[in-house]
Amino acid sequence: MKHGLAPTQIVGWQGVSLQVPPDWSVTGFQGDAKEGYLRIDSPGSLVAEVRWAQARKAVNIRKRLDDYLNLVERQAKKRKVVFTGRIKPSEDWEGALEFNYRADRKVRGLIRQCPDCRRVVIAQVSGDKDDAVANIAYQILNTLQDHSSDGWWTWALLGLVVRLPERFALVKSQVMSGYLSLQFRWGYREVTVERWGLADVTLKRWTLEDWALQPAGWKRARVERAQGQARGHPAVMLSGVRTAPVVWLRRKLERVLLRRPELAHGAVWHCEPGNRIYSVRVERTGEQMLHDIVDTVVCH
Repeated sequence: MKHGLAPTQIVGWQGVSLQVPPDWSVTGFQGDAKEGYLRIDSPGSLVAEVRWAQARKAVNIRKRLDDYLNLVERQAKKRKVVFTGRIKPSEDWEGALEFNYRADRKVRGLIRQCPDCRRVVIAQVSGDKDDAVANIAYQILNTLQDHSSDGWWTWALLGLVVRLPERFALVKSQVMSGYLSLQFRWGYREVTVERWGLADVTLKRWTLEDWALQPAGWKRARVERAQGQARGHPAVMLSGVRTAPVVWLRRKLERVLLRRPELAHGAVWHCEPGNRIYSVRVERTGEQMLHDIVDTVVCH
């Protein structure tokens, strides 16, 4: 089936982002800012993939591409599939090489090294023989970004879109169909962003205020609650000290010896159009950081 598309959904991970149709889904991600992989599948046979690796200096991207395609060819031979491929300088992406090959699937992609961030990125779109891979690859890969222009990275997948300063590193993630949690750390500062699905079911049992307190681990006796706004929705605003027994000693030392702030600030809101509950929490940093991050969330 031949067709075009109009990318409308942003997907972002470890500073790499691109736009795909709204019905495509992230099905794989691994690695970190230095080296990683991201995969987004369409409802049909089309697949977009991005691989990246950080380099300290300029690299020979032709050699990198040859190594990659040689690996693909060897894998094709093991499956007894005929491999044909082509490489050419890109006319659309400055300093990049375009490639296309055919084995058991058609593939169109590019490789480039960003002169600013030094990342080497290989991005491609693959599909079955009847898919308009070349047209679709051009539209998707034209939206590819390997770093931000303002120092804030976009993290976007499975109904969550949020931006954080790039110095915050992802330290833990939980990704399920009904729940998504991303935890970041920069020095002693921490940020946690959460998204729950099926909010209408949850809020039959809990009020939003009670829900805001429970999963976040706040100490009820030492938390201040107030009504506020987040992304155009009524929100519960929290400020206080959270229960964290595993890291209690480290935090105590930070507070006493290093004079680090102990307070945490949070915002929890219900997005009715998306039928989701969102939470952003910042710890040992100022309340302004909470508002700055909340303002980047796209919830519907």
